[in-house]
Amino acid sequence: MDAFAIALNEVLVDTYHNVLRVEEEALKKSGRIHLSIKEMHLIEAVGKGGEQGRTVSEIADAMNITRPTATVAINKLEKRGYLEKQPGNEDGRTVRVTLTRSGKRIDHFHRLYHYNMVTKIAENLTDAEKDSLFKGIRKLNEFLKESLGEKK
Repeated sequence: MDAFAIALNEVLVDTYHNVLRVEEEALKKSGRIHLSIKEMHLIEAVGKGGEQGRTVSEIADAMNITRPTATVAINKLEKRGYLEKQPGNEDGRTVRVTLTRSGKRIDHFHRLYHYNMVTKIAENLTDAEKDSLFKGIRKLNEFLKESLGEKK
């Protein structure tokens, strides 16, 4: 690897780990939220379904996990009062998962955290830097999706 590739790899790995660590610290500092990052992201995936919620399959696909894994996590969060399951209208076997009031508060906290993070990052960048950063991250994401066999 050339010097750029080595440095880029180091920054990407370090950034990935730091984003997770900062997010975990924000959860701990809240003092009220006792969820793992994975649980928080599952709540976020359900929240993206809006008031109608999402099916277990949609949640599993969104999180890139198996349906049985999603079911176990959903059941755990349902018992803790963050999610609820309702029969789907389209099929008696289908279950739609929605956020409870507590789940909506958690989802709002998480979205606010991300909004504050990107706002803080952006406030110290010029318009040209913002454009370059966005283009670079978009290309990285496209590469990762292609590597996973996903469409752009």
